[in-house]
Amino acid sequence: MVIDEEVSRALNELAQSTNVIGPVVVDNHINYVIRGLADTVEQFTNLSWCLLGFVGRIFETDMSIDSAIGEGTTATNNLLNTLENRLKTNQELTLAQKERMRDPLIQELISHVLLLIHQRQEKMPDWLGTITAISQPHLSVNNQGIDLIAIGLFQNNPIPIIGEVKAKEKDPWGGLNDACEKFTQTKDGEYDDEIRSALKDISRHSEPSFTKEQLANNIWRERSHFGALVGHDCQYGTNGTGHIDVDFSSNRQEILKQDPERLFFISSPFESMRDLFDNLTKELVLRAKSLSD
Repeated sequence: MVIDEEVSRALNELAQSTNVIGPVVVDNHINYVIRGLADTVEQFTNLSWCLLGFVGRIFETDMSIDSAIGEGTTATNNLLNTLENRLKTNQELTLAQKERMRDPLIQELISHVLLLIHQRQEKMPDWLGTITAISQPHLSVNNQGIDLIAIGLFQNNPIPIIGEVKAKEKDPWGGLNDACEKFTQTKDGEYDDEIRSALKDISRHSEPSFTKEQLANNIWRERSHFGALVGHDCQYGTNGTGHIDVDFSSNRQEILKQDPERLFFISSPFESMRDLFDNLTKELVLRAKSLSD
């Protein structure tokens, strides 16, 4: 079994099955709700392969697939080593350790999968446009930088895409507010060097791209589309239906500081985020081992 082929197949199938509600324009932000990522056995397995692709660093900046982890037993050993180092799959984690160490990483990987899905189906056009390049996700939960940096094209003009990822089992709107704290810091210039470096790097794979003058003038402060990608249980932050209220507009303090036309709330509600992330962690190990069967 070759990981490149499995991930490519899984990603195409997941792109077909994922359902996106939105964009829904409300007072203080623009909402998307993502369903169909892991609602069936097939979706769950496909999502696992896609996450494993990011763990193995087989996705290039231009979103092509190129594996450098080997095949068979070599690939299995490389992936298992990374899973043990990053997700602590060889340890029994406490709830606090999962919330602090594991869940943010899994949600960040899921959020990057959403960009790959959009690349194939353009399911979130108002936020991402035609996406041409993305930065690699962090594999360290201790990284305090920007979670997601990409380039989207709108009427053939490049726009910086800045994303902040939160795993908030019981508080999706708190996740949006927390993400907006990072967006405020970004507009205040606290991450200029990181964003400039990332955009300069991934611009090599985007045509057209940003000029040196645009990067020097910190184009992201005035033109970026900011996306808060929040994973949570569907029963929270609802209108009593058991699903996120796509028409709800939050007026928490940090949210009100943002430009509502450039702030996107991308909600991925799960029946149980805790159960899903526990099962995904186990499935990643099984998928890695299957490469040497």
